[in-house]
Amino acid sequence: MKTFPWLLTLAFIVVCLSCWAMSELVMDSMRDMKRLDYLPWFTGTFIRSHSWILACPSPWVVYSAVLSFRRDVTPSALFLFAGTLFLAAALVVCVVVIAAILPYIPLHA
Repeated sequence: MKTFPWLLTLAFIVVCLSCWAMSELVMDSMRDMKRLDYLPWFTGTFIRSHSWILACPSPWVVYSAVLSFRRDVTPSALFLFAGTLFLAAALVVCVVVIAAILPYIPLHA
């Protein structure tokens, strides 16, 4: 029962590393196409400075440690942990995907 939070946290770390790599590839692509001056605000905010993605799992690493040191872990604590982690993972993935797609959408028909 105490390994469950660590496994979920590890999965979230893998998701964040993948999103970080994807944002790095998008920025490399924008540099190659010389389109850094035309980035949408959303893309510039979330993809240009993408180091925040690597810091996202830190609250869940701390929470996993707290849950590991508890004598008995309640199911409600695990459900709260899993729910917030899944919500954060979905939010990170959606933000990175939307920010990565926006530069490739034509602005005028």
